[in-house]
Amino acid sequence: WYAARRPDASSWEVAVRRVYEQHTRQLQSQIRTADGKAMELHLKVQQNMDSLREEESAKQGLRDEAQNMRSKLESVQEDMATTRKNYDNQLAMLTEHICTLSAKLSDKDSNLAGFQAQKVL
Repeated sequence: WYAARRPDASSWEVAVRRVYEQHTRQLQSQIRTADGKAMELHLKVQQNMDSLREEESAKQGLRDEAQNMRSKLESVQEDMATTRKNYDNQLAMLTEHICTLSAKLSDKDSNLAGFQAQKVL
């Protein structure tokens, strides 16, 4: 009786083994698919990280450039203010000098008129 059941037990074991092997193959296939997706996602993440680093670098470059431009603008504005101040000072000095020369010229004209009036007499 034991011998009669043995082949049944063996065929049962083979059937169970086949089911488990089939299930193992399915799991391995799912693992390969999941692994492929994971690798694809990892590659996309790396590409996005590289893009992000490039964008951050460009952003920092633009910030630096903007700061340089602000510094240059401040320097130009200071130069313009200094030039304007110097121009105003020179204009004031020239105005004062012209007034002085005009007063001297008036004095000389008066003196000359006085000399000519004495000479005529």
